[in-house]
Amino acid sequence: MLEIATDLYHELERTYIQVEGEIPFTKRVPAKTLETWRKQGIVPRGAMREIMELLHRSHMGVDQHYENITKQCSRTALADGWGGSMVATEISDILFGTPTPVVAEVNMGCLKEDQVNIIIHGHEPNLFESIIASVNDPVLIQEARAAGAKDLNLVGMCCSGAEMLCRHGIPHAGNFMSTEAILVTGAVDALGVDVQCIKQGLAKVAACYGTRMFTTNPRCRIEGADHIVFEEHEPRRCTDAIVRMAIERFKTRQGPIEIPQIKNLGVHGFSHEYINYMLGGSFRSSYRPLNDNIITAGSGV
Repeated sequence: MLEIATDLYHELERTYIQVEGEIPFTKRVPAKTLETWRKQGIVPRGAMREIMELLHRSHMGVDQHYENITKQCSRTALADGWGGSMVATEISDILFGTPTPVVAEVNMGCLKEDQVNIIIHGHEPNLFESIIASVNDPVLIQEARAAGAKDLNLVGMCCSGAEMLCRHGIPHAGNFMSTEAILVTGAVDALGVDVQCIKQGLAKVAACYGTRMFTTNPRCRIEGADHIVFEEHEPRRCTDAIVRMAIERFKTRQGPIEIPQIKNLGVHGFSHEYINYMLGGSFRSSYRPLNDNIITAGSGV
């Protein structure tokens, strides 16, 4: 196990800081695709190298040829996808578990008028995993009931919400485009955000409807929103505070609550690993049954 962890660490290190060669995750690229990338000269070297080079090229008067700058944009995009995103997926699965199918609800009907509604909106599963522990804490549940609520209702939004949907069956309220609309229901008692995909007018909308909005990452401070620092080694300090603030807001709700009674049920969490197992079993995992059926259907047989 230690050897695997050490090898992964070295791969991650190379993915981000190496300045020559190819990022390690290119070993997963289909051979034909990789051949095309090499022919076009767009295989990423290291994420930091590609980002810094793109920043330099985009300074005034540096790179002024559309083909040349497009090539660098392509390298940087591939460094993000085959470095950042893929690395994040692998580490999340290692830390929090590989998703398997679960039944879960989605849409705004997941909000409950008689419960303390808490939404976590963002991209960092650490924050979401911690608040799951907070809303299941008997002490905090009792505090919510003492405030007149039936229970604590945790709902996801955007990317980390989708991760928790797949891993834990946590209801999902909507995507980036739904963030303002869901605040208009008046039912959201607390909205915690971390990084990325946060609408610029969100704090003002939250203020209009009395929702307590919190930023949690030092790189993300929003005027009009409270800030509670999320410490990775003491995560509950942040998430417990969000839950308690939500309970306080529940007690002082003033405006009308209007929750669209639209709720959909689905099965989520079909990861690559699970599909491999489902199609072939633990001893013969394979996509062959799926491929054979697609080929058969395509041939009209």
